[in-house]
Amino acid sequence: MKGCLFLPLACILILASCASTKQAENSTVSPVYITNTKKFYLLSPSYIQGRVDAQQLLTGKFGENEFSMLSYLQMDEKGIYLSLFNDFGVGMGNLTYDGISADFDSPVFPKNLKAEYIVADLQFAYYSVDAINETLETIGMYIDVIKTQKGEIRTIYSNSILPMMTSQTIEVIVKNGSEINIENILRGYEYNLKEAE
Repeated sequence: MKGCLFLPLACILILASCASTKQAENSTVSPVYITNTKKFYLLSPSYIQGRVDAQQLLTGKFGENEFSMLSYLQMDEKGIYLSLFNDFGVGMGNLTYDGISADFDSPVFPKNLKAEYIVADLQFAYYSVDAINETLETIGMYIDVIKTQKGEIRTIYSNSILPMMTSQTIEVIVKNGSEINIENILRGYEYNLKEAE
């Protein structure tokens, strides 16, 4: 009798766990440590909120180091593709993410800069808030969205219970029309993507 009850319960648990994951099947991508202890698994490209195909000016700041370069960003249901160029049009790096693997190859950025962390920031900025929140809630975190006249402000908190009152602000993403600013307060870096005219 116990065996008869166990089998349906096991099936329900397996189906529930499959339904709750937003990560692509067969993914070999490493998780991203949003905090020192909480791991975020990248979402499948199917959760993008809207396609992106834009040439942008990318500026950034990591501690005392600053950089500026042109970029071409393409995002759709198949993945994320980012190409970087200097002022002379020489390639400075490429990022690819297809839901199965993530790769970042650049002669100017540190070798230990993992593709997954760049992809995570782009997902936080461009992917469905509902899908992001479902995944963040599994690790006790939360993303809040405030609509503005030009776009929205997305804020990631370290705690999903009363996030704005009791937890640390991890990252703030400000979307104003064709410009996006991503500031990671915990890690101390910031970058801005502005569509080239």
